[in-house]
Amino acid sequence: MSKAILLVDDEVAILRALQRVLTRAGYRVSMAESGIAGLAMLAHQPVSLVISDFRMPGMNGSEFLAQVKALYPQTLGVILSGYADREALLASLNSGAAWKFLEKPWEDAQLLKDIEGAMVERERRQAESQRTNLLLSSDEPLLELSSSGVVTRFNHAAAKVLSMPPSELRAKALSDIFIDINPIELATFFHKKDHDICLKSQSGNLISLSHRLSDIYHYLLKLTFIDSLSTDVFERVNDLLDQNTLLGRIEDLISVRNGPFAIVVLTIANFQNFVDTLSESAMDEMIMQIGQILNQQLTAKALLAYVAADRFVVVLPTIKHESAVQQHIGQLVQPFSQQLVIGTEKLQLAFTVGYALAPHDGDSAKQLLQNAVTACHHNEINPKAFYLRYDRGIVELKRQQFEISNSLYAAVEEQQLQLYFQPKIYLQNGYCQSAEALLRWHHPKMGWISPALFIPIAERDGQIQVIGQWVLEQSFAQLKKWQQQGLGLQRLAINLSGRQLQDPQLPTLVQQLLKKHQLDADSIELEITETFLMADIEQSSLLLGQLKQLGLHLSMDDFGTGYSSLAYLAKLPVDVLKLDRSLLIDLEDSPQSASMVRHMIRMAHELNMLVVAEGIESKGQVAILRDMQCDLIQGYVFSRPLTEADFFTYVSSNTSQHQLEQLADD
Repeated sequence: MSKAILLVDDEVAILRALQRVLTRAGYRVSMAESGIAGLAMLAHQPVSLVISDFRMPGMNGSEFLAQVKALYPQTLGVILSGYADREALLASLNSGAAWKFLEKPWEDAQLLKDIEGAMVERERRQAESQRTNLLLSSDEPLLELSSSGVVTRFNHAAAKVLSMPPSELRAKALSDIFIDINPIELATFFHKKDHDICLKSQSGNLISLSHRLSDIYHYLLKLTFIDSLSTDVFERVNDLLDQNTLLGRIEDLISVRNGPFAIVVLTIANFQNFVDTLSESAMDEMIMQIGQILNQQLTAKALLAYVAADRFVVVLPTIKHESAVQQHIGQLVQPFSQQLVIGTEKLQLAFTVGYALAPHDGDSAKQLLQNAVTACHHNEINPKAFYLRYDRGIVELKRQQFEISNSLYAAVEEQQLQLYFQPKIYLQNGYCQSAEALLRWHHPKMGWISPALFIPIAERDGQIQVIGQWVLEQSFAQLKKWQQQGLGLQRLAINLSGRQLQDPQLPTLVQQLLKKHQLDADSIELEITETFLMADIEQSSLLLGQLKQLGLHLSMDDFGTGYSSLAYLAKLPVDVLKLDRSLLIDLEDSPQSASMVRHMIRMAHELNMLVVAEGIESKGQVAILRDMQCDLIQGYVFSRPLTEADFFTYVSSNTSQHQLEQLADD
């Protein structure tokens, strides 16, 4: 829970007295002597709770908290006053601008109790807002349960997976939705939030449940439908076991064998594509043929089971060393290098394979099978006959991702996020008149966490909306601060996530921030990835057009992964082209790379675009790009991303000009 509080009161003695009480209680306290000063402070320093006096000159507490609520809806407001206009106070409480009214003079113990209650309420509201955001924005089937296991909310996708109309699903207990629930397994699932559980619905379908966002008050769960298995398959393939029989056989092996044995999971890659394109009878035929082929490859005493729509399991009971497992798996999948013929269709199959070894990777049948499945989930389609064995590190990675996801919700409010700034250098004269704002996260326990790790998690789990808005807010505020300090920075570039670019309110938000910080739109550059732009060229053009009408500069980031998309550039209102680092790594050694980059720069210039080369690390690259008339350089050869203070020093001391002169002289 965040411990940051802003105190607003026009009496300095009151502020200092409150500060002493709250600081001793472990809170981080900021102070302002007016509502206007408080709003200015909030623009740079988000807090969990604002405690405001009511009677203040210029702007009373009710008016101040109304603005706080409008600008920072996640911040809770409390009025602490010896006087208040009854009607204004009631209006403030009823509108939600103020959560509670506390009276002066205060008693320290009661004040701290009330503030602790406010913090708990703030945390509850934030968690509810985060779950709401996921329910509204995610395409995944999501079901929200109260701590007592009763359905509180869900999305349309969840109702579809459960085959229940919304009117019947509301307020249902979990026991009314699923049958044969094992209370111990269910309790373990709720306690260990990195675990999954498989339950059978009232309609007889198997549904996998996993935690998406859970706390002590509510569980937000993701539902995954597990296709039922065709009985025809079992009838037509000899020795094809179901999951229950398989688990019994594995338990027998555990009890009687001294040596190691292997559990191998084979999952059909891109299975949904077959479901979407083949008839039900053709799907049954495909599964039947796969079972027959695998059965023909089995060694003596090996077991074959079909446990899910896309999943087979092979148990190899006699192995002397692990390399033999890899060899056996190779023999199992080798026949599938040839196409399967299903009626008039020719199908090319591939498998994702994972395995576990007993007794090292588990001491029960369920654990061994689950660990083999886990290894399979973390393996891609196997390149060059590589098959992944279960490793505890896989589970630790999943736990780490789960912890990162949960921690992201507190990252903004607890001021763990920071902006760094990487200079962009004009090759013509060495000036640094623009920069890119880059997000960094320092977790109090895990230390620095790479954006490459936490941004995809934030995109998946919904935190990216709040984080993206924070980045925009902080970037605009920082640019304004530098302008007031006289720093000659013409433009600041800000990255937008795919989720932000799907928000129809984005242009309105940007317009509000420009007005709030009194910035010219020309001073802001929004960076948008090529992948997003090319996914829907018409929709991309419409969105960029709306942003462009505000007067912003627009940049296509990471350009180069889709070289054919050059033909579409003329259709998009893009001002800047950023060449992806992967294009530039071999610039000094590959004539082909150099030719391609030269062509891109020339075409971009013909379309009146500036070209930025990012990830530049050598003077040789600088010389080549300067000869190609590339406009700007961004990379370690000039500077790593810098803190606010270091960036100010870098630009104000004209460091980049001296660096370019030295590079030219070397």
